[in-house]
Formats: sequence, C-alpha cells, structure tokens
Amino acid sequence: MHILFFADHHPDSLGGVQTSFMLQKKFLERAGHTVTLVVSRRYRRSRRLDGMIEVPALPVPPTGAYSIEPSLKLAYRTVQRKLAKMALPVDIVHIQADMWGAILGAAWAKDHGLPLVQTVHTNLEVGISHTFGKMLTRRAAQVMNAWAASMLDHDAPRNSKDIWAFKEQISRHANFVTAPSTHFAEELEKHKVVEKAIVLPNGVDDDVVEGIHPVVHENVERTLDFVWAGRLSSEKRITEFLGAFHTANIPNAKLSIYGSGQLEAKVRIILVQLGLSHVATFYGRLPHRDLVTRFAAADLVAQSSVAFETQGMTVYEAIAVGTPVLVADPKIAAELPAEFVWLSKTPSVDDMARALTRAAKDIRSGNTKRALDTGEWSVLQSQLTAKMIDLYKKAIKEGPKH
Repeated sequence: MHILFFADHHPDSLGGVQTSFMLQKKFLERAGHTVTLVVSRRYRRSRRLDGMIEVPALPVPPTGAYSIEPSLKLAYRTVQRKLAKMALPVDIVHIQADMWGAILGAAWAKDHGLPLVQTVHTNLEVGISHTFGKMLTRRAAQVMNAWAASMLDHDAPRNSKDIWAFKEQISRHANFVTAPSTHFAEELEKHKVVEKAIVLPNGVDDDVVEGIHPVVHENVERTLDFVWAGRLSSEKRITEFLGAFHTANIPNAKLSIYGSGQLEAKVRIILVQLGLSHVATFYGRLPHRDLVTRFAAADLVAQSSVAFETQGMTVYEAIAVGTPVLVADPKIAAELPAEFVWLSKTPSVDDMARALTRAAKDIRSGNTKRALDTGEWSVLQSQLTAKMIDLYKKAIKEGPKH
C-alpha cells in the first residue's frame, strides 16, 4: 500500500502527534508499505526526510517552532505537483492532523476518490482555550469552519463558533475515525463528531523499549528519583506541579524536569523563587531513547495535566519500561493498569502534594509499584500497526465515503 499522511506540523517540531506519526511511518514501512508525509514547511529544521512533501507555510510566532498553512489551495497544488513527480498511486489517505492538515487531507481524499482514515489526536477546545482564551477560541473555530466548508464544498455549520463542528466537517468524509484513548473517543461521540470512534492508542517504539529493563532499587533509604517530562506549556501544568513538589517537601527526594516550550524561562525562575534549585533540576530536551531509558531508572514519572491529554504518552512509556506513574487526571488513570498508578485526589496543588507524599511513603515501605510484569497490557507499536493495517484494508475494500 501507498499511504498518504497529512499532518499539521513538521516532524522536527516538538509534540506527541509528530512522534506518533513518525513511529507509525517507521513500522508501516517495516511491514512493507510506503508512507508519504504531507507537512507544513518548517523554518528551523535539522533534517530533510525522504518521502516527505513540504507545503508552503509561515512560522508561528514567537519561536517559529510550528507553522501554519496560509493558503490551502497553494498547498493543494504543491501536493499535486510533487505526487505527480513520484508517479506512485496512492491507495489510502490517513489524516494525522487536527487543523489545516485535516482540511487538506479530507479535500485530497474527496477530490481523488480515495478511502480515508482519520486519527483525531488533539482536544483543540482545551488546547486553544489554554493558549488564547475562550473568545479567541470561538473566533478560531469560525475561521476553521469557514475554511473547511470552502475547501470541502459544504455549507458552513450553524454552530460555526464550535471547534467540534469543525471536527465533524472532517470526519464525515472518513471511512474510520480513530482516537488514542477510550475517554477521548467518548468525547468525540458525545460532541457528535462521529457516531463511533475506534480506540487505537499511540504506540511505544518496540526498538526503544527492547533492551531497557525495569530497574529494581533495593535500598529504600536512597534519594528518591522523580521525573516530570513534557512540553513546557500552561495546559501541561508544570508550574502547578512544581508548587506541589515544593509543598510536599519530601525529605531526600529529587526532581528532574525534561522538555522545552514557552514556559522554560518561567520554570527556571520558579525553581529559584521556591528554593528548589538544590533538589530540582531542569535538563531541557533529551533524545527519545535517552528519555525512556531515564524513565526506567526513576522511582516515578509524573504527569500533571488535566482534561487536555487525549492519551499522554509519557506515562505509557514509563509503565512500558517498568516505572510507575503519578497522574492528576482520573480519565488518564482509567486507561492505565491501576496497580502502577498513584492518582491525585483532585488536580489541586495541595492534592498533588499529598499524592507525592503518599507515593514517597509507599516506595519507602517497599510498595514501589514497579511494573515488572504488565500482563496483557501493551502499547507496542508493532501490535498497533498490525491493527491499523487491517483498518486500511477494510477502508480500501469499502471504497471512498460519499
């Protein structure tokens, strides 16, 4: 099969979606298929990947790490020209995007009579609101709905200020819609984006996990090793977590922070202001395998976001290499094996602090919750890719959705 992926952002930019579709590409190609990526051009890129079509885009301020496609018609013509040069017919389109890439992918599948699979990765309602506020979120929804209606030859929806209405405009063209978690699939169904979403989690790279073994710590009096990893942005609630770590004031415990983002300078300042510099260290970004290896050595990996993550890969990766997790979102906790999770009673700073204290006490008493055997629970990408290939075959057999 030749699968055409449409994404919003270049794979060089930081994000779970980019990590996910590059991992899917790797294992689809390992299974003998061809994957071509359609992505927004990135101005700060460190690599030029084979099998990638970059379409004209403008950098998003202030960092330029992400891009926006200002003209989907120009992007469309670019895809048409570059695919023609490849002279390799496309069998199926897979939308790995949530915004302009989603519109472009749906339009391409519709116009070329191709079956379409859509993965809805992101809760845009929460993400945009955190960044721009509710008023600008409604305005963004209006723009996206008008954009989609124009490209897909629909009437604009009556509830044009609703992000979910935009998602529905895309999904009506898909043979199958997948979501990375049960709770997000239910959210899509509740908002009538799709009648039934198929749950297919984002996977953990088999090659990364292979050879990384759970670390068994014998000495319960050692310095406890806590890790927080992710994008440094408001919806990830890193500042709240630092407040919780400060409030918990756990004796003989250290915190390592990994990631990058717009709150990096603020995080550095908070570490100083709270007097945490001697027990908490910000390391920036790590290569993926190095980060997962780091997870395996930690006592716990923390995730502090609430009502934002559609899956939240760090906690999946941590459990996959044997390390328990602390989460603040009960919906995320419900997706994971309960025996490897500490759940904060509420997302508040005080309750996260209590959860950290409880975790430290459990570990000191020998209840480390280490995931030495996860049983049937698995998110290895090889297994998930096999399921996705079956979905592609069903969509191709059905033919394009009219």
